[in-house]
Amino acid sequence: MSKILTIAGTVFKESLRNRVILSLIIISILLIFISVFISPIALGEMDRIIKDVGLSSISFFSLIIVLLAGTRLVYQEVEKKTIYLIITKPVSRAKFIIGKYLGLLMIILSVCAATGLFLILTVFVTHSGLSSNLMLAVIFIFFQFILLSAIAIFFSTFSSPVMSGLFTILMYIVGYLIKDLSFFILKTESVIVKYIIKGIILIVPNFYYTDIKLQAVNNIPLSADYILFTMSYIILYSIFFIIASIIIFERREF
Repeated sequence: MSKILTIAGTVFKESLRNRVILSLIIISILLIFISVFISPIALGEMDRIIKDVGLSSISFFSLIIVLLAGTRLVYQEVEKKTIYLIITKPVSRAKFIIGKYLGLLMIILSVCAATGLFLILTVFVTHSGLSSNLMLAVIFIFFQFILLSAIAIFFSTFSSPVMSGLFTILMYIVGYLIKDLSFFILKTESVIVKYIIKGIILIVPNFYYTDIKLQAVNNIPLSADYILFTMSYIILYSIFFIIASIIIFERREF
């Protein structure tokens, strides 16, 4: 376990020194701050704008960080040949993957915590209707990227950063469109198309479950069952992708 934490800590420390990631966090906070000054032209919708801009910026910049960092975590070790030193420490390949994954989660957690706390503070100071739903929305964004980070790690075990980024963003987009795909099944008459769409729905995780910005902005309550189901769904899918990553990485030859 100590070796896993060492790898995770190294990933986190290296990311803190990355000016791009720090810049993205600062930009996200600035967007939340700027949204406060839109109030004069918001026609009484300042509460909604601050929450919507804040949650959207946290989600967007977390996505950028996963695409920039997550897709390179495994590849850069192979490219620099440092993988030979790591796996002969001895550090098992499974520990290597898990360590990289936890390191990436530490980065995303830091981003969500820093920007989320700033958003909550902004909402509180501007009396924009602070609610438990807003805090839950930030937590759900983090859970969303628990899964997306696992997907990014999975693709990075067998492809280049560019291809990993492309596959990851496609998975993310399709995951958001699953609700629409389900509707399309009812409309199409082609049996083949129906089976293809059903296959996609079964394989691709549904990211729509984690998108509760509408509920947070409008203060619509969520049931405990929905919260528990969504969190369990994300964790199980994340475990699946990490196990798949380990299996693929174990079979790679260096």
